[in-house]
Amino acid sequence: DTTVKVATDLTVGDDVSLISDSAVLGFGADTEVTLTHVHNTGILLNSTNVIQFNDASQNIGAPSATVLDINATDEIELNATLVDINANLDVSGTVTATGTSVFASLDISGDIDVDGTTNLDVVDIDGAVDMASTLQVDGSITSSDGMTITTADNSNTLTLISTDEDAVAGPRLAFQRQ
Repeated sequence: DTTVKVATDLTVGDDVSLISDSAVLGFGADTEVTLTHVHNTGILLNSTNVIQFNDASQNIGAPSATVLDINATDEIELNATLVDINANLDVSGTVTATGTSVFASLDISGDIDVDGTTNLDVVDIDGAVDMASTLQVDGSITSSDGMTITTADNSNTLTLISTDEDAVAGPRLAFQRQ
């Protein structure tokens, strides 16, 4: 029931309990870093201080009331059967995915570079498509306002290949030189 002060190191042979709600464990000559007990929730690191791992460059901290930073010198590795992100995702580097990526809805603004095969059920393209390779469509291409195909080398050659005789005889094609 009294305050105990120890001027040198304190060694305790077993457990230490802080038995009051909102108990504070202070660190530093001026107690500038504190861990505070938050009743029935956990502990709180004060201010914008960080918890460091290995060295100062690897840490977890909150530079503001709305931002949490996880910093590493090389890699942050998450190992789980599922990582559930309920937020917008802003990636400023390269995304490398192995396995299957499933999107219920995908709105892309910018360039897409695909090496390999991409299977898409429905594609709605507003704007130009720049193809440096082959586009294979198993289905139909529908355009609400016409379709323009321009060859980059100005060869003015468009080759349509079909294994279906009705498809070759059926559609009408109009060519216009620009």
